[in-house]
Amino acid sequence: MRLMLVSAALLLAPLLWAQDDVRRGFDQLAQAHPGFLKVQKLPGIDNLSFVATIRDFSVKGDLPGVLLLGSVHGREQEPGVACLRVARAILEDKAFVDQLKGRELIIIPSANPAGRLAHLDGVPLAFDDDRDGKSDEDGPSDVNGDGLITQMRVKRKGGRYVASKLDPRVLIEAEPGQPGEWDVYWEGKDDDGDGRINEDARGTVTLANDWSIRWSDGQPGANRFMMQLAETRALADFIIAHPSLVAGFQLRSIGGEPQFAQGPRKDQRAPGAAEANRDKDMTAMLARLWPETEKSAVKGDSEGAGNLLDWLYESRGMLAANLFLAPVPEPKSEEEKKDDDEEKEEEKKEEQKPKLKRELPSVEESTQLAWLSYAPRDYVEWKTFTHPQLGEVEIGGWRIDRRCDPIEPDAEAGAARTAEYVKAVLLAMPRLEVPKVEVEDKGDNLYRVRVTLHNAGKLDYKCKFSEDKRIRMPLFVSLADTKDVELISGTRRQDCENIRADETATFEWFVRVKGKDTEIKFALESDITGNFDHTAVIKDCPAIKTEDE
Repeated sequence: MRLMLVSAALLLAPLLWAQDDVRRGFDQLAQAHPGFLKVQKLPGIDNLSFVATIRDFSVKGDLPGVLLLGSVHGREQEPGVACLRVARAILEDKAFVDQLKGRELIIIPSANPAGRLAHLDGVPLAFDDDRDGKSDEDGPSDVNGDGLITQMRVKRKGGRYVASKLDPRVLIEAEPGQPGEWDVYWEGKDDDGDGRINEDARGTVTLANDWSIRWSDGQPGANRFMMQLAETRALADFIIAHPSLVAGFQLRSIGGEPQFAQGPRKDQRAPGAAEANRDKDMTAMLARLWPETEKSAVKGDSEGAGNLLDWLYESRGMLAANLFLAPVPEPKSEEEKKDDDEEKEEEKKEEQKPKLKRELPSVEESTQLAWLSYAPRDYVEWKTFTHPQLGEVEIGGWRIDRRCDPIEPDAEAGAARTAEYVKAVLLAMPRLEVPKVEVEDKGDNLYRVRVTLHNAGKLDYKCKFSEDKRIRMPLFVSLADTKDVELISGTRRQDCENIRADETATFEWFVRVKGKDTEIKFALESDITGNFDHTAVIKDCPAIKTEDE
């Protein structure tokens, strides 16, 4: 598995340009929109990581926000570029920018720039895979000198792989009891003379699986201990320093519908499983905001143990998901293509001709066939080569640095779709307001005062998991201490853990005032929606109705 994370160093120069181009694009956007975009270095680490914040900077204080992360998986180049496209689409939508006063978007195009530049899923670090005291001494290499690193197959009776019946260019694992024909490696040779090929490739610790929720040292790309990477700590420190973030999205390249953090919900007996049902409602609402896309024949990779999404949800109380730029469509068989042609010629016929039955391929086979149809440039035809150690082999098949990004038109369309989705999520952010302050006259200038706080957003103030595990601070409503208002009963500063979308919470005090013209002042403190004050005059407040009791 670690070998799959490695690519040719020949790609380094163009990727350096691409990384600089993304930063340059954000700097140009910041110059064009000085009141709504600021770009700064990611604190705590000295690399090319940077943070772009989109908000109305004339508004002070905390605002509920969305975090968008691109190219955490370094092999996926397009998410980093898509972040720039998303920012541009949002800032050029003046009607939406006018609504930014109560919310913000924080974008980190690449928290793993070294991995992205080297086209590695993780952060490039020396790693002794074969435990021989040396690191990275035996990895894939361009054996035939064609400037590419592809696959290398060796004809062997009883090998692990067989050719696909649907397309002999594709190799799949032999079924149990089926005689294999080939063994397959990434192109390379035995560099350290231990009789094995590519067993100690360039090391990498996967940033996406370096997080302290169900972390496992058995996860491919795992470090010796969790959260040791400087990149992980810098990103974690930044997120922790921004408690107003309500939702976090990791932008991935290939897949279908949004893939939300599962947390403990996989096991209904696990602590917190039952309480998370409300969060399922919230994630279902967010999923419905995603524009409908074609079903992808290539599924989004499982995030594995110790993944970032689960950390965002279970450690920071954020609704978290993968967003995918593009689907890879299911390839059509020759029979289906023929049917399509006939249907076009006979559009007026009500009944279509029945499709010919064919053997269903395995998931692995379907995936490779889909990629072959979608991005044939990622595949190189097999050619015979005399290997210095293995003798006659064939080199070709899949390029080691490909099958990870959509084609350019799909990448652009995916960025546009992501921008629309992010705007919809931003507009759904929790929004607190005071719709009314009510009083009950008890005589002798003694009043019972009730403040109603309403969440006018479409998202709960907190996710349910965060509320039950007390991950985030509660919100507070305080009665101001003035010379004209004497607190008789009730806690001056009251708290509330959560207010669901379009629901309310009430806070009460008994006070003695100088008269009906007295102003009562309240202060709301929230590290999610920001602080604000509210003032009401006793004589202007409606009476508390008995049916509200």
